[in-house]
Amino acid sequence: MKRALLVILTLLAGGCRVELGARGEADSTSGDRTVHVYTSIYQDVVDAIEPALDARLAKTAPGVRVEWFSSGSEKVAARLDAELAAGGSPCDVLVTSDPGYYAKLKADGRLVPYVSPAALRQPRAFVDPDGDWAASRLSTMVIGLSPAESKRADRPTAFRDLAKPGTRVSIGDPLSSGTNFTTVSTLSDRFGWDFYRALKSKGTIASGGSPAVIQRLESGESDAGIVLLENLLLANGGGNGLGIVIPSDGAVIIPGPIALMTHARHSEAARAVYDAMLSDEVQAVIVGVGKMHSPDPSIAPPPGVPPLESLLPAALPSAKQSPDVVKSTFDGIFFR
Repeated sequence: MKRALLVILTLLAGGCRVELGARGEADSTSGDRTVHVYTSIYQDVVDAIEPALDARLAKTAPGVRVEWFSSGSEKVAARLDAELAAGGSPCDVLVTSDPGYYAKLKADGRLVPYVSPAALRQPRAFVDPDGDWAASRLSTMVIGLSPAESKRADRPTAFRDLAKPGTRVSIGDPLSSGTNFTTVSTLSDRFGWDFYRALKSKGTIASGGSPAVIQRLESGESDAGIVLLENLLLANGGGNGLGIVIPSDGAVIIPGPIALMTHARHSEAARAVYDAMLSDEVQAVIVGVGKMHSPDPSIAPPPGVPPLESLLPAALPSAKQSPDVVKSTFDGIFFR
């Protein structure tokens, strides 16, 4: 904890130097002030964020503009890895949904410590102890029910219930989805791998991400699924009547980290974008349009969603197993 405090104080003390230039090569009066953001935030949410982000930057860093690359967490990681292996990436700010990938980048020396003032309002569990990342938003993995299943008196109320006989279950594929990977890592730590073996033995479908699980619930192909709360809320905005269950054995809250890449070490433009992503204006859009919790407890959650404080005690993801072990074990259970 002392080390974390020292990092924060050091970073804040050095944060007043102004050097605009997305790759740390330009000063405040010259160079390209375009910041490249790679993100897994859904494109419609990015579209909604842009006006608020641009308005914030106009006040704090005039002339700075953002170029986005938006795709799933695993696809973003694959592109970034390929670019880095080839000698370098234009990515200045990374905003995806796989905390394990940030741990890998940190271990490889690819991230720059930076603690935005707004990050100091977050629970410490959402900020890297060494300042290499903070949470930009929080995704919450819960149980979704088909319209028919949601009316049943014996419907599932806990993740463990999904392993019982009878209910047809659908989950996402952690080999292609960052949020599903974190969920599998967390629930296999909580319940053991026998939980997933039981799911497999009853014919559980493991494919795609949360949107694919939603489709199987809407069609009635599955009765229940492990799915992101924001996807359920967005689906129900169209009157789909899906049931939402906050599991009694603990939802899984997944931080969507934000971090600076090493080549943005001296870029005040990149830091301004980082700060703007955590600003009240942008966080309000993420909550309102994206239907996600903000990591800032002072920002109210979407309507009808439990406050962050009520979910935290049993909700945080676990990092006891290495990513390779999680992926290979899941692959062995479901696909071999």
